[in-house]
Amino acid sequence: MRSVRSLEPIGELEAASFAGRFAADWQSWDEDTPTRRAEVLRSLLADPRACTWGWSGEGRQRADSPLPGRMEFRSEIVVFVEVTVRVTSYARACPQPDPDPVRTEDPYGVIAESSAPAECDPRWVGGQARWVRMTVPVTRSSDDGRLVVDPELVPDPSS
Repeated sequence: MRSVRSLEPIGELEAASFAGRFAADWQSWDEDTPTRRAEVLRSLLADPRACTWGWSGEGRQRADSPLPGRMEFRSEIVVFVEVTVRVTSYARACPQPDPDPVRTEDPYGVIAESSAPAECDPRWVGGQARWVRMTVPVTRSSDDGRLVVDPELVPDPSS
């Protein structure tokens, strides 16, 4: 049984916003908190088993400033969004200092966690940032109609 909302057309702004959020989380990870990325991505994917794809489990990387661009609508509920994100990779600092836990309250308006690690961490040294482009296949969940990314949707190679 599909939910009625799952048949609702996807708007351009809705797709762009969601794809940008996904791209930043997909391109962010931290081996010091290895499960965080999978926990965040699980709710954004049509198939939660894909939450571990795209990362070896090693290293640290932070993506920010997602810029949604071109869109290709395959139907009212399937859209491919090209997103460019700024990515910074990190190298381990030597020697590794002990981290000081930072406790903060969530600011007003928080809707979800992010897999992006903190910009500054004394255990890591940031490298040169670069821009990365990816295509995000957005659709609606048949269960509840929320937006999800479906890696099984493959764009036409000619596009």
